Amino acid sequence: MATGPSTASLSRMLVRASCRVVLRAVGVRTGVRAAGPVPAGLLIANHFGWIDIVSLLAHVDCAFIAKREVAGWPIIGWAARRVGVIFIDRTRKRDLLRAIPAVTAALRAGRRVLLFPEGTTGDGTALLPFKSALVEAAVQARVPVVPIAVTGRTRSTDAGALCWIGEETLLANVPRVVALRDARVTIHVGTPLAVGPCRKLLTHRARQAIASMTGGSALRGERPGTLDPTGAPSLSVLATGHGGR
Repeated sequence: MATGPSTASLSRMLVRASCRVVLRAVGVRTGVRAAGPVPAGLLIANHFGWIDIVSLLAHVDCAFIAKREVAGWPIIGWAARRVGVIFIDRTRKRDLLRAIPAVTAALRAGRRVLLFPEGTTGDGTALLPFKSALVEAAVQARVPVVPIAVTGRTRSTDAGALCWIGEETLLANVPRVVALRDARVTIHVGTPLAVGPCRKLLTHRARQAIASMTGGSALRGERPGTLDPTGAPSLSVLATGHGGR
């Protein structure tokens, strides 16, 4: 007898749809550049604000690893719980002993799990050092590591508004993003790294791949009129739903 989507699958579809609604509401266009469907494995991405989380969840069916404070964020916290986020207490190093087996189990079950190895948001001008501890889960599960670069462009020179850093509150950052009205976030999916025995080497290679895809800076503000007025990215882009199945 044929069965429909599971409750978990329906929840993830609802989250994906909700994230797209949020992106439309704040006026941020998104797209994915990839050679094919996003493979299962540990996805490693750069991180500059809440907008990259929403953009990734809008296009890629995945769980992600987040600091425990994320659970209390409006909308994002709700979405995080629905997609099976693995929360971690960054103030307790021993929490890795709980988190790594949890991530390993999700990877062995065939889930995509997203990790922001910088451990915090950057200002988009350069990558922060990557932490390798949680990459151990990919080694133990024997799944590929997939480097993902998230970039943003705006017609305004204030591309930094896409960043959420320092002591700025979410309520203060959202109006800055909305004020841009013409921002575009692109998710670049790199070539999966082969399964390997060394988390530090995998982390290093993932960082190199992301640095190459961002071209040194994840965010670019440009003068009015210099972006494609259609908003279409320059290469092939799967605008919606890519990799989410």
